[in-house]
Amino acid sequence: MPTSLNNLHEKVGNALDEYISDLEESEKLEVLHKKDEIVANLMAGKFRDLGGLTAMRGFVYQYYVSMYYMMSMISPTRESWWDAVVLEYFDDITLIGEEKIRFIQVKTIREGGDKNHQANNFYTRKSLDQVEDPKSHFNSWVEKNILNYDYFLESNTVEDITDKNSYEPQFEIVTNTKKSSLSSLKKYTENINYEITDSVSAEGEIEDAIKEDDVFKKAIQKPINKFDYSFEDYAQMDIDYYLKRLYINKLGSTRELYEDTLNMIEETVYVTDIRAKSIAEHIFNRMFSFVISNSHEDNEDKIKKSELIITKAQINYLIQGWLVEAKELISESSYYDSAWGIFETTIGSLETEFKEQFANGSLKAELLTQLDWLNNHITASNRENSTYCVSIFNKIFNGNNNLSIWDFEHGDIRSNLKESLRFIVYFTVFYESHSEVYHNAKMLFHEGKSSVIDNVLFTIYHARNKLNKVTSIEKIKSSLDECHVSRHITFDLYCLLIGSKKDVLNPLASKISAKFKITTDVDSLKKITEVPDHMKFVDVSELEDFFESFKQEGIELDSFKEIELLPSWKEYLDEIVEKMKVNYIEA
Repeated sequence: MPTSLNNLHEKVGNALDEYISDLEESEKLEVLHKKDEIVANLMAGKFRDLGGLTAMRGFVYQYYVSMYYMMSMISPTRESWWDAVVLEYFDDITLIGEEKIRFIQVKTIREGGDKNHQANNFYTRKSLDQVEDPKSHFNSWVEKNILNYDYFLESNTVEDITDKNSYEPQFEIVTNTKKSSLSSLKKYTENINYEITDSVSAEGEIEDAIKEDDVFKKAIQKPINKFDYSFEDYAQMDIDYYLKRLYINKLGSTRELYEDTLNMIEETVYVTDIRAKSIAEHIFNRMFSFVISNSHEDNEDKIKKSELIITKAQINYLIQGWLVEAKELISESSYYDSAWGIFETTIGSLETEFKEQFANGSLKAELLTQLDWLNNHITASNRENSTYCVSIFNKIFNGNNNLSIWDFEHGDIRSNLKESLRFIVYFTVFYESHSEVYHNAKMLFHEGKSSVIDNVLFTIYHARNKLNKVTSIEKIKSSLDECHVSRHITFDLYCLLIGSKKDVLNPLASKISAKFKITTDVDSLKKITEVPDHMKFVDVSELEDFFESFKQEGIELDSFKEIELLPSWKEYLDEIVEKMKVNYIEA
């Protein structure tokens, strides 16, 4: 019986509370501050809408791993022996086939920082007082993972399996730690076949693969002195049996796991035209929502092998339904034509705005010329690649270059796009030449060149009033860092923040409400750390103020490129950047 929506919301919330208990205080407060929004987005499969919440990646990573193994089970390009994936029963994930069973534990490190998992993270135990089950004291990551096999043998949880001892166990700990880490555990990080074999010496003697000084073996053999408990006294098998079947899988970052799973979805649904990425992403989001729901179902005491949570047949059936659903939302011709149509009408609206609002004929003509260039560039790019406009939507609004399915009939997409294009025009009008650059990057980049002031490189992100400035900056920072193109940019990059929520209320209103506050406004206190010096953030509301002053009557200026104006423009821009740095970025 499926969990009710309210009950599921509560269960996801409880799981989130448990996850954040290990976070740093500032990150914990940040997640709690937006808990309801986070849970709602997770249940809807919209993790990307959480913006720059880097702290949430560890929570999401486990679900991505589940999806990775679900897709590996049915992908035509992957070899797999399992026909069912069980979520959070024995361990985080369990794979069951005809002859094998694999217990998978997921452990994450905060992405984007310098920390990695160390060997001692895997074998360190937590000290407990007296508990009913002595095995509970053997609670290191490795011990908990391998003892799931004992639980499988001893319990009647899985019905329809008559000879459990015939199942060959495998143990896996998945981590997002960097590929270069854990060099001291090479024996386990390279055990991709789940079979560390003994060797035979030249004299014909068997040499144990797991030596007595093995770091895991030594840690597991260490008794619980307080109660005189020893692992060997309670485990079904000897220590070597378990460790030979242990694989520590450095599966990659959240972004890498996302891309790999998305590729498997594409390979499985056999859509090879320009809709492929859009359809795959829609299926990914639906699967994410499905996994979230199933991970927090009210499980019964027993599960039948034929009724495991996610079987190969079930996931195939679900994907076919999601595929039909995606195709109904998107047709190869009309969808991309609709995207181009929105750009076309938005540019027309922007043209009317410039004509009506700027009194100075020369400045008006210059802005219209700049807009005409942008229009011609977008038109030519879309003719060359019919998915161009959809990818630009994603670059501006999501900070990635995927081809998400957009609902063009609802929301504020037109006004948000108009705002974005306006600031591209504003920012490039000072420069003698300009172009879109880094086409394969996840964000949209433009470059302006001048013989008077420094050349400029800028990108834009529109928060659609979903994120405030702090989380918008974090979103931009993470998108730039995750991109194999933009992460190598080291010279000055201006990052335009558009459509972010207001950070400050009317001072009097704030003063009154402060009397009744019982919690701290996390975002008003938080500053962002580890921001590279070359990233320069621009609040476009102040950029708007600059142009507002040039709209009125009586402005005697022939061009925004006038030598007298350009240094003042650059100085004004640098002041905006400095103000953002002082207010939002940790020195």
